[in-house]
Amino acid sequence: MEAFKYGCIVDGEYFCDRPNLSRQLANYISSGQNVVIQGERRIGKSSLVRAAISGMRGQRAVFVDFMGVRSVTDVCNRMADALARFDSEDSLYRKTLALLSHLRPIVTVDAMTGQPTITVDAAASRNPASVNAAMDALAQHAKDRKVCIVFDEFQDILDVGDGEQIFALMRARIQCLPRTCFAFLGSARNSMLSIFLSPKSPFYKSAIVFDVGEIPDDDFYAFAKGRFMTGRRKLPRETFDRILAFVNRVPGDVQELCDAIWQASAPGDAITEALMMKGIDIVFAREAGAYATFIKPLTDIQLRVLRALATIGGEHPLSGEFLRLAGVTTPTTIKRSLTSLAKSELIYDIGGGYKFVSPFFREWIRRRI
Repeated sequence: MEAFKYGCIVDGEYFCDRPNLSRQLANYISSGQNVVIQGERRIGKSSLVRAAISGMRGQRAVFVDFMGVRSVTDVCNRMADALARFDSEDSLYRKTLALLSHLRPIVTVDAMTGQPTITVDAAASRNPASVNAAMDALAQHAKDRKVCIVFDEFQDILDVGDGEQIFALMRARIQCLPRTCFAFLGSARNSMLSIFLSPKSPFYKSAIVFDVGEIPDDDFYAFAKGRFMTGRRKLPRETFDRILAFVNRVPGDVQELCDAIWQASAPGDAITEALMMKGIDIVFAREAGAYATFIKPLTDIQLRVLRALATIGGEHPLSGEFLRLAGVTTPTTIKRSLTSLAKSELIYDIGGGYKFVSPFFREWIRRRI
């Protein structure tokens, strides 16, 4: 029996809802208002969109995940694959293939799910204009239907060499679909703001900015307590507060730690700090291989900077205390290391300071390095 889920879009009993945000988002979507949904990774943006849409009669969504795209072909493939997963209705499927015909689509069957997948030929999709065909296929699915098109990790298109041109092409197509709602999700706040609030961007003021923050502590405690009760486990408030503090209140990380604590406990147990620490050890055991891979390419100075960050935090990374702890004499060296570590996505900028992307990796560094 599972009491918690993480690392995927969660719904139903596994989803801790934010009712006010869900209602507000549903109102935007039902009126066809395009929205920018931003928040930290694992904060629950995709699950919130799924929850809002699932409560709307007749409303459906196409989820397109752009995480890690590096080429025009990647962008086209993500949209084509999303359409393949969205609707296997014969007429629409044939229309999708026809609209993608000059990109030479390839249809295969996923061995795990048995569902069809569509990819496009790399040689035929090198030009940014190829995005037009994928956008037209999306438009065909949205035509005369209540469909919200969700672009997840939208800011990652900036990492494509022709990213700005792709944005211009996408914006031109979106303007021709006034009755279709587009939701743009992103976890890189500065990048998302530059896309939608910079006058130089094709998407300038094209959508309402919608922030997804922390779940109120009381609401989150009630949810977690109820989930533990399904396995006859008692979660004291003080233990839950320690869990929240450890993972910086990020919902995905809370769910991951609670799942590990569930594995470490038994029916009838009260969840104590000792069980929480056992849960952390379980996460370490699951992810130790990945952590070792993360640190392998790092220099000695970068490792010392990471250790200092894990020990005293990154609110003041250029302070004398931080430099002493890292064993570095110049702020320039610290800045260079922090920039490199951020590019590796081990840490991220919080506006002058830095935080670990993963609280578990932070604790592993603090204990083991």
